Amino acid sequence: MSAGTLISIILAMVGCILAVFFYMNDSINQRIEKTVNHPDFIKKLANELKLPLLIFNEDGTFQSETGGATEFIDKIEPFIEDNRHSGFIVYPKKILGNAPILYAINRNILFTKPKRINTIDWQYRIPKFQGNSWANSGKYDEPPEKLFRLEIIR
Repeated sequence: MSAGTLISIILAMVGCILAVFFYMNDSINQRIEKTVNHPDFIKKLANELKLPLLIFNEDGTFQSETGGATEFIDKIEPFIEDNRHSGFIVYPKKILGNAPILYAINRNILFTKPKRINTIDWQYRIPKFQGNSWANSGKYDEPPEKLFRLEIIR
């Protein structure tokens, strides 16, 4: 075998290896692209990334939940101090490292910083309003429901 034949065989083998490598690389990229853009994958990813959340009314009744929030929260109860609705106690099913985020959806209600009332439960207080009241100027045939949103930080 001459040196030219040996070099051409080596170049042909290297060419074949490179062709197979680039074909497989392109094939793998296409498969990844197809998988990432598939609606089932996007839905699964969105569910994993979304914070679990509960929407509940002033009685603590769950109205809506997403992201498996009821797997984390057992119940929510309002509590009364000085003959007024003073906040909520959130009863998780297991210890949460961080306090869930609570805010009113359709009211201008602020909560104090949540505090643990035992090793597992969280209390959210509504501070007494000191100052002028900005009451609703209109009349309703039925008062609007007070809704709250609780986001659980995993």
